[in-house]
Amino acid sequence: MVRLKIFDPGMQKKMKQKIQDLLRRGIIHLSNSLYLINISVVEKKDRTIRIYLALIDLNATIIDDKQPLSNMRKLMNAIVRAKFYFS
Repeated sequence: MVRLKIFDPGMQKKMKQKIQDLLRRGIIHLSNSLYLINISVVEKKDRTIRIYLALIDLNATIIDDKQPLSNMRKLMNAIVRAKFYFS
């Protein structure tokens, strides 16, 4: 069961602005996924916020297929000029 976190209105406004900025820049996108991920929000010294994803619950639902990666050097050469990396 997912516990809802309650944020004060000022923090909610900062979170909404940060998420809108990430959407506008194409760093994140809207999703209709069945999976939920908890977030943690930390206010930095300069009063901006950082949003962290808590992937522990998601990792618990993933089935490990126990297949080793084939030829790691070939894989690294293929992604050397990539702008984004996903695992």
